[in-house]
Amino acid sequence: MKYFFPLVLAIFLSAPVLAQEEFPTFNVHGLIDLRAVQTDDQVGWLDDGLGKTRFGGKRGEGSRHTGALGDASLILRSRFNWSTGGYLHLKFDKDQKTPIDVAEAFVTVKPVSTSQWRFGFKIGSFLPPVSLENVDEAWQSPYTISWSAINSWIGEDIRTTGAEATGRYRYDGGGVTLGGALFFGNDLSGTILEKRGWALHDRLTTLSGNIPQPATSATFDSPGDIEPFKEVDDRPGFYLFTHGEDEDIGGEILITLYDNLADDAGTRRGHPAWRTRFAAAGFVYDLPHGIELLSQFMYGDTRRQLTGVNEFDVVYAAAYVMLSGFVDEDEIHRLSLRHDRFGIDERDAFARNSNEIGDAWTAAYSYRPDDTHRLTFEALTVRSKRASRLSTGISAVQRDTTLQASYRFSF
Repeated sequence: MKYFFPLVLAIFLSAPVLAQEEFPTFNVHGLIDLRAVQTDDQVGWLDDGLGKTRFGGKRGEGSRHTGALGDASLILRSRFNWSTGGYLHLKFDKDQKTPIDVAEAFVTVKPVSTSQWRFGFKIGSFLPPVSLENVDEAWQSPYTISWSAINSWIGEDIRTTGAEATGRYRYDGGGVTLGGALFFGNDLSGTILEKRGWALHDRLTTLSGNIPQPATSATFDSPGDIEPFKEVDDRPGFYLFTHGEDEDIGGEILITLYDNLADDAGTRRGHPAWRTRFAAAGFVYDLPHGIELLSQFMYGDTRRQLTGVNEFDVVYAAAYVMLSGFVDEDEIHRLSLRHDRFGIDERDAFARNSNEIGDAWTAAYSYRPDDTHRLTFEALTVRSKRASRLSTGISAVQRDTTLQASYRFSF
């Protein structure tokens, strides 16, 4: 990615210039996530199939029991002075084009403020503020192994390379943040929703990474794997958001509007640009007995044109509701239950059977005796209907079931 190396270099080369007394400081953290997985016989999307989970059966081999590396991440946080810092997330993934790659890299500037307002700036490559679920280190979730359909798509298909500005108004027991960003890249985001549809997983695409698309969906304009973070038309996109939390109410809310403003009428640099936009809203509410209620909703569309006609034009929507809470006073044992619903409505001039509807249930138990170790067991079942499966000789209606055990070591 052409913007990546200058941004990463800026984080480190700016340290001597920005440093004050007692600075710079550097902190290194990381995690290794080991998995034991049992799947059914549906071929997973990482193996060019139309399954809905990260791990699936092998083509021609049926269901499988396997071990896997779920994640291996290294986080570097730097502080150059009281107001300026840097963040670098390195990730190993053998299925990516570059096995060791960067997931996020950015510099933040938050000038010290003595008023109720505090302003901040961020420049680099980063995830937009959409998820209320992925709040752990390395964009992981403390609730489940597999993320919701919404945040699975955000993690695999959305990354912004640009600049973000925020203003936060603080009051006793809470605050409200308003923000927005201009960015480049992400001109191929949305492609995977038309080609494959929704999926539930925990695979975070790196900056030069790729997303496999089903072999049956590859066309002249998008052969092979999709590289969603490419810049095609040299036009900036934008997002706007507001986030608020209040201790007295016991909750928080997040609303995001996103539009990559891609030129969807042509193909440049060998790739078509996809105009992708969405609105997302979510909240977290603290119920009695330490139970959290989380919910998010997303609605958007993605399209590209050919000779003035919408060759690809799909509307997509997804939502989830989750209950999660600790069952002990020491907050070691957590139970989580999530229900997802998702759909895609094809509205273009060509019938490609991209229509999809589905739902999923996820149940998870995690044991976290300290900040270093976490053991999680998860059962995930997804039921979906997608007509394009008929071309591969399988039923349009499919159920994917995955059982996982995860051991995560953090350092």
